[in-house]
Amino acid sequence: MAGTKTQQKTKQNAAFRKRLEEQRTEILDMYEHDLKVGQRSSDEGAEDLVDRANSAYDREFMLSLSASERDILLEINAALERLDQGSYGVCGQCGEAIPKNRLQAIPWARYCIDCQEQVEQGLMEE
Repeated sequence: MAGTKTQQKTKQNAAFRKRLEEQRTEILDMYEHDLKVGQRSSDEGAEDLVDRANSAYDREFMLSLSASERDILLEINAALERLDQGSYGVCGQCGEAIPKNRLQAIPWARYCIDCQEQVEQGLMEE
């Protein structure tokens, strides 16, 4: 019975690893695209103030997307490290197992739902 549970966990972890790596690749692709668009967007050639304002807004928007994508990428890399270390799926605060449904929704989750809520409310440090 223990061997079957170990095999199931190994299969689940392989599936989570594949999904994390796919998401990492997708985010890296989006990040590179957003960065290129942000760099290409310039005020040169803008004919009036409205055009320059729109151009500046678009550039800032694209660069801010890149920052959020970078944050998720860091979380994904940390989750891959936890997979390598054997601590994936365990809450980094209370040590309880993170429910499979939560990991399916957010495969890079570091905390169980209760601990995540405490982090978001400022009751617990990350």
